[in-house]
Amino acid sequence: MAWPIVALWLAVVPQTWRTLVVPADEPRAEAVGPDPDRVLLLGSGKSAGFGVHTHELGLGGHLARELAALTKRGCSVDIVSDPTMSATDIGVVIGWARLDKFDALVLTLGGADTIRMRSLFAWRREVRALLDTIEEIGGGTLRSFILGIAPADGLLSLPAPLLRIVNVNIAYFNTMTERMCAERPGVTFVPVTPPAGSAFAPFESRTYKHWARELAPAVAAHLAHVAVPPPPGTAANQKSTAFDGSALRAKPVSTTLNEITHSARLLLNTNGAAITFHDEHAHWFTSTSGVADIERDEAGIFCSAAFTGLGLVVREDTFHDKSLSDHPWVVRGPRIRFYAGYPISASNGDAIGALCVFDTEPRTFDSSHESLLRELALRVESAIQHR
Repeated sequence: MAWPIVALWLAVVPQTWRTLVVPADEPRAEAVGPDPDRVLLLGSGKSAGFGVHTHELGLGGHLARELAALTKRGCSVDIVSDPTMSATDIGVVIGWARLDKFDALVLTLGGADTIRMRSLFAWRREVRALLDTIEEIGGGTLRSFILGIAPADGLLSLPAPLLRIVNVNIAYFNTMTERMCAERPGVTFVPVTPPAGSAFAPFESRTYKHWARELAPAVAAHLAHVAVPPPPGTAANQKSTAFDGSALRAKPVSTTLNEITHSARLLLNTNGAAITFHDEHAHWFTSTSGVADIERDEAGIFCSAAFTGLGLVVREDTFHDKSLSDHPWVVRGPRIRFYAGYPISASNGDAIGALCVFDTEPRTFDSSHESLLRELALRVESAIQHR
């Protein structure tokens, strides 16, 4: 009896989900690595990336990086999503999608169906039809994963009593879906939980990372794609091969590095970004974005920390860092208050450079930023090693 009231309220009162930003970039995320797995992320809500400006910080980007970390291979995630996509719509998309290109299928159901107040009977019928379509189109061999529906807190603007009714219905949807998945050996249901410290699951990067971490172990355990071993002697050859700086002069490489630098500045929302390399004599920049000329002989202490540490280096406020507070880049020039750098390695494992971002204001650098900077640094390595 409450559904007409809920439906009327949703139609009349402005809803939170309509005000959230969505990614405007290409619906694809990639983690660089050998023999990449391919995953199709399909559905509404969580797949769409509500609340973030780029898919790199949405579920697709975090899932690609989490899977690559588990499998030690590359991973690309293609994203097909629409806020209005129902379970029936997803079945239609699967009907024309080339599922043979993918190693795993990840579905996010329920966003549109929750808002449309779909009945439990209709939900059961449509999800069963969807699973039948997946088995038919995928030939019974494609491993599929269905991510549960998150509670509507923070997403729908409803009075508390009505919100409880919606959340109870979501719980029924999840229970019913989990039972249907349990009946099919090729489908795995993965429930969702709010990230640590949250009473609900807000649509933001840390939530997507949390969901990706819950989902990735199940996907990685069942991926049919097996890494192809390198030819005999490849590892030894790579280990003995030093970095050839001439690669940086190749136009395709320099163009790619410029694109990565520009992406780093935009994705991490900083004033500037740069890729810098070094040898025993000096540091030099191959690409900068958002900054004017920087004196290269002053690069030392900023860049060498990332070179020698072989890991992420972050200076959230250079004014409070004794080693940097009087540096020329801090007191004049670009006036850097925030710096983060991730090392770039040659094929023999030597640290030869760093991808860095910096800002004129102090900033907090969280784990999602680290994952993104690391991924961009790996793309630099791929560009110079596989030119």
